[in-house]
Amino acid sequence: MTVFDNNNKYIQAMLPQNNNTLSNRRRRHLRNRKIGTFLFVAVFLSLLYYNLKLRAEIAIDNAHGVSSTGQDTLSNHYTYLVVIASTATAFTRRNLIRQTYFGLNDNIEPCMQYNTDTYYKFWVYGNSIPRNTADRRLYEAEKMEWNDLVEVSDGVHFEQSNILEWTDKVLVGEQSITYDYLIVQDVDSFIQISNLKKELSETKSTNVVWGSFAAQEADKYAFAIGSTATQQALKLWHTTYDREGQNLLTDIYLHYQHEANDPKAPLFLRKDGTLRQFVNAAGSNTIELNQENAATVMAAIHVHQDDLFIHLAQWSMLQSTTVCLNNKSNKVYPPRGQERIALMTSSYIYPDNCMEPSATLSSMNKRKYAEKHHHAFVPRSIEFAQQKGRKTVWGKVDAVQNVLPHYDWIFWTDMDCVIMNTERSLNELLDKLRHDYSEGPDAFDKNVNFIASRPPRDPMLNAGVFFLRNSEWSMQFLNEVQAFTAWYNKRPAYEQGAMADVAKNYPSNVYLLYPDVHTFNTFPQFYNPGDFIVHYAPDGCPNPYVLDGLDAAAKIEQGQVVETLYHGRSPPKSN
Repeated sequence: MTVFDNNNKYIQAMLPQNNNTLSNRRRRHLRNRKIGTFLFVAVFLSLLYYNLKLRAEIAIDNAHGVSSTGQDTLSNHYTYLVVIASTATAFTRRNLIRQTYFGLNDNIEPCMQYNTDTYYKFWVYGNSIPRNTADRRLYEAEKMEWNDLVEVSDGVHFEQSNILEWTDKVLVGEQSITYDYLIVQDVDSFIQISNLKKELSETKSTNVVWGSFAAQEADKYAFAIGSTATQQALKLWHTTYDREGQNLLTDIYLHYQHEANDPKAPLFLRKDGTLRQFVNAAGSNTIELNQENAATVMAAIHVHQDDLFIHLAQWSMLQSTTVCLNNKSNKVYPPRGQERIALMTSSYIYPDNCMEPSATLSSMNKRKYAEKHHHAFVPRSIEFAQQKGRKTVWGKVDAVQNVLPHYDWIFWTDMDCVIMNTERSLNELLDKLRHDYSEGPDAFDKNVNFIASRPPRDPMLNAGVFFLRNSEWSMQFLNEVQAFTAWYNKRPAYEQGAMADVAKNYPSNVYLLYPDVHTFNTFPQFYNPGDFIVHYAPDGCPNPYVLDGLDAAAKIEQGQVVETLYHGRSPPKSN
């Protein structure tokens, strides 16, 4: 009860109140407090969750080359470009550089996209490797597997000016790849990349040049330059200096020594004293190196011995620079449509050199498709090269056995296959197969591990194109195939015969498309517009047929309709 005094001010009357009324009010008060507390906690936890989530997303985006403002730099801007000038035959050294600089030990989980702050390429100059040679086969396999070699025209030599002009015209001009700092070395040099990156970033300027300016040939073997300084150097090169000059940056350095007050002058970080030169004697170099402080040697040139290069990496405790962040699923059973699928093929060119003209082009056809749909692309050659006592084609089984544990599914395609229809992803194809499975999608997920097709009138499945799931069953299946010695050298099917015979023992685990020539394995005589993959498997060399198929695929990509494909006994006539 409320009463008012004489001044109309209310006071609470001290009158007895009903106990039920007081109890109800207390309960309402307590309930309201509980509700308020609950809402406060809920709001607080929600804000905390989204704050942490946002921080995590920003951290991930930054790691992937996305700025905190949300600007996507993944596709075209990198803080650092690393260019390694190399002759074509430096196979072993390129592999060492991949391993020590970038932590890339093999291509089983390939670098499909440079999605950190660093982009690298090998700049291949000098004489090309003659065709129909063992070295040429190795070189083409390397191109297919790593996709990190860029070839410059014959007659273009390794000079600072040529590297800068190529970067400006090709990377920036044609491919729209921009950068802050360009780091360059030749393949017989060694740079502590992580330390150099730190030194460059601390300048907080892209108008900077790092290197030796001693007016010697050695100046060109290891240097770095900011993007702003690159433009100034190229401008001076085009307008002032001899276009045939060797060490452009030394010329620029000397130019600005005479123009000390020029506000456009780059910051020169002269490193003549930290550029270690070696003589061609590995033992004495190692002894001298061990007597030095690793921090005093930022770069070394004339490192011709691989053992010395490895020792340098170990001695300097070189930290590898990550250039790729692959998204891995930790889920044992990933959601439908989200399986990690690797598109596999062979990158091994047989000694008869039959497929040398078309192998790399066929690989590019598959890589382009994989990039479009964010699949891993894994060409393999080493497993084929290591075959002893059985037909080389058995390398396919070894390759699949090595790669399969890293993915949810692999999709194998022979080298003589050409992708014609690039519109549907492998995940979408797998979903369609799951939907069309006679026993239903759940049974598919539970039982199906191996999917292959068998064309009409063929005596067995065709192992030129197939899906295989990462499962205990698949590993056992591959082991049984490997143990099928009767097919090691048995014509004409070899590993295909072994796979077909073993598959017959497991009908519930094998999804055999029969008769089928249109789902994912189409022979050219059965081709209809819209078919996914055409598999050329003639009795002789597939090369001319594959080249014809690649030409058809290019026309389809341009919007043309290809009604039929050549499949005669003689090679197609060139236009």
